[in-house]
Amino acid sequence: MLSRPSTAAVAEAEPSAGNDGPWVAIVAHAPAMGPPAAIVGGATSTFCASRSGGARTAFFDGVLYNREALAIELGAARPSLNTADLLLLAYERWKFDLVRHIKGIFAFVVVDPVERRFIAVRDALGAYPLFYAEAAGHLLFSTSIDAIREQPGVDRSVNRAALADHLCHRWPDPQETFFAAIRRVPPGHALESIGGTVTVTRYWDPAPADRAIDWIKGDELGQFDQLLDQAVARAMGDEATGIYLSGGLDSISVAAVAADQLRQSGRRPPIAMSLGFPGDCSEEAEQRSVAASLRLDHEFIPFEDASPPGQLLTSALEMTRTRPAPILNTWTPAYTVLAQRGKQRGVQVILSGAGGDEWLAVSPYLAADLLRAGDLKAFGQLAWGWRRSYNVPPPRVLRMLLWTYGGRPLASAFLDHVAPHAWKARRVRRVMGETPNWVAPDRALRTELNARIGRWLPSASPRTGFYFQDVRASLDHPLTSTELEEMFENGRRSALRFRHPYWDADIVDMLYRTPPHLLFAGGRAKSLVRGAMARRFPELGLDRQKKRAGTTFYRSVLMREIPGLWKQNRELTALSDLGVVNRTSAWSMVDRSIVPTFQQNLRRVWDLINLENWVRSHQ
Repeated sequence: MLSRPSTAAVAEAEPSAGNDGPWVAIVAHAPAMGPPAAIVGGATSTFCASRSGGARTAFFDGVLYNREALAIELGAARPSLNTADLLLLAYERWKFDLVRHIKGIFAFVVVDPVERRFIAVRDALGAYPLFYAEAAGHLLFSTSIDAIREQPGVDRSVNRAALADHLCHRWPDPQETFFAAIRRVPPGHALESIGGTVTVTRYWDPAPADRAIDWIKGDELGQFDQLLDQAVARAMGDEATGIYLSGGLDSISVAAVAADQLRQSGRRPPIAMSLGFPGDCSEEAEQRSVAASLRLDHEFIPFEDASPPGQLLTSALEMTRTRPAPILNTWTPAYTVLAQRGKQRGVQVILSGAGGDEWLAVSPYLAADLLRAGDLKAFGQLAWGWRRSYNVPPPRVLRMLLWTYGGRPLASAFLDHVAPHAWKARRVRRVMGETPNWVAPDRALRTELNARIGRWLPSASPRTGFYFQDVRASLDHPLTSTELEEMFENGRRSALRFRHPYWDADIVDMLYRTPPHLLFAGGRAKSLVRGAMARRFPELGLDRQKKRAGTTFYRSVLMREIPGLWKQNRELTALSDLGVVNRTSAWSMVDRSIVPTFQQNLRRVWDLINLENWVRSHQ
């Protein structure tokens, strides 16, 4: 598990971040002969090249993992060749299929005016963002929404439907942003234009829906350790490394691999960086023990030092006002303080355990598939393992698996089979009925929301099963893109890089196709890392560790801070003027929610305040 991969598997050194700001590639909608494209701005990680007499042009931002092997394959192993040059050579040989020959984290654009064609590609899992908009007959591409909005001719209007759905906790369209004119290329997708006709298609898929799943077999599980080694090495590159170290299996496993690799190579070990959350979500004992066992310098900050009491949400609102999307991760202000401490100690790239919950764990929707198959033994093992892995009372586990994730999906599938059109209409009405009465008072907006539900409603009877449909959401759900984009923006603004080895495409390709019983081996979640980490840190009892949630502490933050914030933000003029909320009804909801004896909808109140501040700053 801890062996260092060959140098061929490690990315070329990525230039330092944040020197020149984000780039914008401006491409003629149907490129003709002559100069087809231009680039505005550009950070030092952006490579630009042109060939064929200046006709074909490429823009590349990111890291190419297989650069050396690709250069040899293309007969182009020349030191002067930058990544965009190499990309153009790959395009000339493979055209669109070049996307199947490159590995890395990136956003790139290739323009071919000879064939009146261009492609814009985002990496497999979306470590790099890629947005686009149309203006004056051109398409503008960038990793930055703000950079696109600043270009002449781009419509700066906010997206009313996205704002309203956000307040309903619905995110139906994977390509939309909070600006009506700006779209995203989803992770693992490419936008291609041929003769002016634009299509967006998925080019990377670990298990395409139109073919049988190529399940990983038990004797192939050994490759996981090698893939984790490789992913950590890729994430670190040649830069000074820090690690967001919690007390959970995901970040502990990343820290252990990184520490061993760096020591074996003679480089400085990573710096462990931890926030000390209070109360029953504290992981301080585990954090300090792992750092000591790995002999790592440990930057430990108590939460109240990173975010003084009563200040977390205020700081989050300050961030929201300057961001291209409302802040999703409310803990961001505290983690920003931690990141700056690491930067002061020379850290350039910060690793995390993000992605472990998505790919190492097992979706509870497996319950529906097991009940449909009549496999009660496996269902019992799932319930037993779930109880041993999560802090959930046994009666709730049974209710959750028997009905919420078991019986209810099966009942929906049966009704869909009996009366598909009527049942889909009923599902749309039910989802629309969950829209709060204070959202979308504008009749046209309500009609649009209803239509969006119908277009994006998940299948009631998925062909590959309920388990896979839920796992698929980790690839396709808009929140996945938004969260990764937020982390990328955090890095851009702090001149740091945030990397997540469990979001490495090769690891995901394997874990996506690993049968649930292998992920749940031994009756506990995350078995692929649990055993190794329990042996590595026997004093921590990781073989019995249950996932610890910060729900109680987060709720205490909302209870303490929301009433004061509401007094400062109750006008709701921005959202009201757009027809996104009805002020009178929203005031009534909030006033009920902040009563000390109730306080049940505080998360919705925070969403309302957060979105109001964002809209007010972006109109």
